[in-house]
Amino acid sequence: MKILIAELKQESNTFAPLTTVEDFKGFHLIYGNEVIEKLQGTNSEIAGFLNVLKAHGHQAIPVMAAFAVSGGPLSAQAYEYLTGRLYEGIHSAGKIDGVLLSLHGAMVSVNELDADGAIIEKVREIVGSEVPIMVTMDLHANITQKKITNATTISGFRTCPHIDLIETGERAARMLCGLLDGTSKPTMAWQKVPMVTPACKQIDFKPGPYRDLLQATIGLDDEGAIDSSAFTVQPWLDIPELGYGAIVITENDDQLARKLTSKLAKKMWDSRGPLLDIELLLAPVAIEKALKKSLGPVVLSDLADGTGAGSPGDSSAVLAALIAARPDKRCLVSVCDAEVALLAASIGVGGEISTLIGAKKSFAFSSPTQITGKVIRSGVEHFRFTQKGYNGMRVEMGLCAVLEIGEIRVLVTSLPAFTTDPQFYRCVDLEPTAAQIVVVKSHAQFQDSYDAIASEIMFLDTPGMSSDNVAQLPFVNIDRPLYPWDRDLVFDAGATE
Repeated sequence: MKILIAELKQESNTFAPLTTVEDFKGFHLIYGNEVIEKLQGTNSEIAGFLNVLKAHGHQAIPVMAAFAVSGGPLSAQAYEYLTGRLYEGIHSAGKIDGVLLSLHGAMVSVNELDADGAIIEKVREIVGSEVPIMVTMDLHANITQKKITNATTISGFRTCPHIDLIETGERAARMLCGLLDGTSKPTMAWQKVPMVTPACKQIDFKPGPYRDLLQATIGLDDEGAIDSSAFTVQPWLDIPELGYGAIVITENDDQLARKLTSKLAKKMWDSRGPLLDIELLLAPVAIEKALKKSLGPVVLSDLADGTGAGSPGDSSAVLAALIAARPDKRCLVSVCDAEVALLAASIGVGGEISTLIGAKKSFAFSSPTQITGKVIRSGVEHFRFTQKGYNGMRVEMGLCAVLEIGEIRVLVTSLPAFTTDPQFYRCVDLEPTAAQIVVVKSHAQFQDSYDAIASEIMFLDTPGMSSDNVAQLPFVNIDRPLYPWDRDLVFDAGATE
């Protein structure tokens, strides 16, 4: 049978600057057979689709694969261009027997708050009501009525940091193949849970409420589910229908699907207190504590400027606090500022640089910092992930500079690269294990690699558009009541959608 496969993924932060087509080109934007050539064998949902389709003897019809780093909502131009290419590819594919669609689930455009829901709705309109559409989504997707109405099934990641992309694609593809060959009839139930929780607690490799939630989700497979997903939603979406989502799929048993969905929803709701229990330190306080420790590195998470959460990585708030502290031990910090990187290149290695740095895009949340130092490195840089989630993936940093300010080393990038892997610093000859303080701009994923080398990890309370003080951000479009804005909210997990 002919199975159409496609990917269109981006995680939006509605407080961040707009995302353009160029941002997709910076990660990947490919069409037709190139999708198979470049993604087969990778840790991606597309690779999972291909594995299962090949095993069942079905023909994959690749349309496109588009993926951008987390950022602001898609511009109108970017959304129309990308969805236009997707819909054109589906139209030109002719008669198809099924669709496997890889989305993020938290994508927003300036003209469409539920962008992923609108995409599934349009795909359904094109292929008709009889063609099954199996969708994969990130664990941080925001599940909506429109998504549920138009998808046959929705499957989410079960790990955080996300290392099971290929397995998620395989789960969705197996359900499609079973449906097509008549051996299976997937039946999906879902439930919204009116809660949002901080991202820094969302890790599954340490004991705690989040790992317990994900393990409980997987455990539903032993109770009759053929697929189950806990969508714990990324919190920086100022849109209606925001909240956790539970999905359970059974083998033609709607009653069981609803029962297990309610069980999962109750587990989510009962976890809300522990998941909100976080300690965020002001940057000067954390820096003082870190410098007093006998062993380093102490990793400081500037999560409010997290590049994996849509922030531009251009806040210099922690750098300003480091400069004020005048440390006598090596400290590593980064700022995304293309103008300063270009200025450093014009000055040249060994030259003195004096300028304002940072807040080019995050000016609504932070201010630039005056610096004076020496340029000790300049050039176009990149690294490859050594972490589990995106192992081997190349990360572009653009034109970069390393600036020396006493014992502080500032890595200035032109692109808002992921800072989660120690290779981010190592690729410019800055060794994290030789530093007393290492600053990362990440909520959770960095712990996958830094746990092994950090003497301590501290989370910072800094200004920024991806702050884990979610109730303090300027939300205006969310539906209320919603936890944690409404702490006295009563929720009945027994009522299913």
